[in-house]
Amino acid sequence: MSLNIEQKKQTSIELHENYKISGLTPEDIQSDLGLDPNQLENILNIKSISDPTAVWRLRDYMEEKITEQGKTPYPYSVLIENIYFPYKKEKKWEE
Repeated sequence: MSLNIEQKKQTSIELHENYKISGLTPEDIQSDLGLDPNQLENILNIKSISDPTAVWRLRDYMEEKITEQGKTPYPYSVLIENIYFPYKKEKKWEE
């Protein structure tokens, strides 16, 4: 994923909005995706050390959790369609 600075800022805003809508705790996400607190924060803020796969997986994970609750996810303007890094529930990764 090669996003410019503005795209990273916008995507971070969108990830944070969906994080709020999801109602999930950091511990929920960390447990489900095998992340530590620093990794989660780096992904949400799209730090330069963030693995593109991790960003897409968090995006898809939160969309799934929001939809399961009958809510509507906040729309993404940059990460629109994930064709590169499919979300796999059973897979955990290291960043």
